[in-house]
Amino acid sequence: MIRLLALDVDGTLAHRGDEILPATREALQRARSAGIEVAIATGRRYRTTRRVIENLGFDVASVSLGGTLVKEADGTTLHRRTLAPQELVDVLTLYREAGQAAIGQRDGHDDGGADFVLDGALPWNGWTSRYAEANREYCEWHRDLAAEGGRDDVIELCGFGPEAELASLEARVQELHPGRFETVLLPMPESSSTRGGFFLEVRPAGACKWSGLSVLLEDRGLVPQAVCAVGDERNDLSMVAGAGLGVAMGNAHPELSEAADWVTGRHDEDGLVAVVERLLAQLG
Repeated sequence: MIRLLALDVDGTLAHRGDEILPATREALQRARSAGIEVAIATGRRYRTTRRVIENLGFDVASVSLGGTLVKEADGTTLHRRTLAPQELVDVLTLYREAGQAAIGQRDGHDDGGADFVLDGALPWNGWTSRYAEANREYCEWHRDLAAEGGRDDVIELCGFGPEAELASLEARVQELHPGRFETVLLPMPESSSTRGGFFLEVRPAGACKWSGLSVLLEDRGLVPQAVCAVGDERNDLSMVAGAGLGVAMGNAHPELSEAADWVTGRHDEDGLVAVVERLLAQLG
């Protein structure tokens, strides 16, 4: 019996940025009223995750920053993982060797201050510049993040650029630091200021959407078989594979569709409505 419905945001729940289609919103409200908890599991930071939650019409728990940050519906932090100071320096070194400017993600909601700390050791490419401009009220520029010894508030490092360059950097991280970090390389959403580019995230080892959802499961006393997880990209693989029912959107990456138990409709055609109907049918 499914008791928790975990949803990715971009390409799954959200349409054109933070919008949720009316039929999708109504279906999720019915699921909640029937006793199925709805939760978010996204690569977004908490601030932009909240924008989507507000469009739902009811508060939900969230797994953000790819599984490193788990918050209750009221914003209380249940779990957070950050890069250790030496891990931060080691990854920054590889970004710089690859000629890529790095951005550190923080939990500005709990810690105060900026959501992002931008490393100024290298010139920014066009994608990074546009991202910094679009988020300037949430950014802090630092001349040299690596020189700030003891910094322990960075959750993950990311960078923007062409796919081939970032794929090479990702391979370098894994080659030199096997087992120390999780890496995710994805295209930027079309609604983003960095559309057309790719981004590489590097976070602590073991941190993924499923590890974040597992925190919620433990808190709720639920087993994996009680979870339905829905997504569209490769960073959703861990939760789609780990859940009792793993669902891919009709617009999903082929690798995710292959791993899923079921493929529903597209995110921009209310594909989540069919998921909710299937879950409500189990309740009789």
